[in-house]
Amino acid sequence: MFFVSNKLRLVVFVVSAATVLAGCNNAGSLQLKPDELISAPLGAISIFQLAGRLGLEVADSDQTAATLRDTANVVVVYGDPDGQAYVNGQPVGSLGGIAQVGGVLFVPERLEADIRLALRVPQPRPARPPAPAKPLAWHVALDPGHGGRDSGAISVGGYYEKTVNLAVCRMVRRELLSRGVEVTMTRMDDTFVELNERAAIANIAEVDLFVSIHADSARNRTARGFTVYVARSASRPSLAAAECVRGRLGTIGAPDRGVRQANFRVLVRTSCPAVLVEMGYLSNIREAARLARSGYQNRLAQAIADGVCDFLQEQTR
Repeated sequence: MFFVSNKLRLVVFVVSAATVLAGCNNAGSLQLKPDELISAPLGAISIFQLAGRLGLEVADSDQTAATLRDTANVVVVYGDPDGQAYVNGQPVGSLGGIAQVGGVLFVPERLEADIRLALRVPQPRPARPPAPAKPLAWHVALDPGHGGRDSGAISVGGYYEKTVNLAVCRMVRRELLSRGVEVTMTRMDDTFVELNERAAIANIAEVDLFVSIHADSARNRTARGFTVYVARSASRPSLAAAECVRGRLGTIGAPDRGVRQANFRVLVRTSCPAVLVEMGYLSNIREAARLARSGYQNRLAQAIADGVCDFLQEQTR
């Protein structure tokens, strides 16, 4: 896991995407809000995803360069037209292929293997006095989409997506806490939190899984069902988490739209396994009515919590 060194230096980036209905939307038939989605090159991963896969910390990152490190290695990646990666001062991989998209550096996925081969094995840290024994706990970040001045989608019944997202997230939090899972929330009330800050909260907390919770909207009022998203070129743990959550949501009686890939900003800026859940369509009359009911919200929350716990248990095997 890693943390962002400059905790309070969060830069807001504007990304070009299609204009929309207010709210989160599905790829394909839907349109996305500006700066929710990053159109990264095929076969590329973000610098945050790269760090997570290599077990490095992001010491610094901006639109032109990034520095990753551990106790034995310093990896520097430059994103100019002749972009290059260096491990401990030595160039690795082929020149080029490193690009800045939406304020985030992306590298070819194949570069991960080249960097891994060049890394030194970190030396063991000096032994510390034994700490008091405590039970090993998993740590999950829950991200209720939108909030504050960003209402998200508006349902056909007139209520806001941000309200549904927060209600379900609170229920998921309560359920996870009851099972001994530590939970960090990106927001606990109706406040606005930037997309980059949401990912940074998870990175700083060094969580084991990031779950962003949303409700969908589409021009096609017949569209309904839940979707689970991972980033393009997602890690195996991210894909495993998505399938666990999808499997549990499949028991609530809503249409299953599957696991899909899209470079949502909150997914590509997290170094841990990360998924984004679209619980259903606020633009569909019947589904919007269900999403407004606390009973159905609780069923969604139970299913999401069950899926999260399924994934965490898999990681201990």
